[in-house]
Amino acid sequence: MSTRTYQIEQVLVRCMEEVAAQTGNELVADINPHASFQESGLDSLGVAMVVARMDEQLGCSPFRDGSCSEPPHTIAELISLYRHAEDDR
Repeated sequence: MSTRTYQIEQVLVRCMEEVAAQTGNELVADINPHASFQESGLDSLGVAMVVARMDEQLGCSPFRDGSCSEPPHTIAELISLYRHAEDDR
C-alpha cells in the first residue's frame, strides 16, 4: 500500500468515527477494508456524510464529474476512487 493510499485510509477512518459519533452509530472494532459499509456499522446516510467530509478534507471528489458509474460497496473501493480522483486533478 502506498503512503498516500494509507493517508486516505486514515482520513476515511477518522471521518467514519466522527460520523458514527454524531449519528449514534457504533463502528465495528476492527474495520476491514474489504467489508461492505453496512458491515462497518454505518447506514447509507452515514456513508453519504462520510463522503461529504472526505470531499472537504481531501479537496477532491470522485463523484463530481459523473465518471463514477457505480457507487463503491467497500471501504477499499472508496479509497481507490479518492486515490484516482486525486491523480486526475
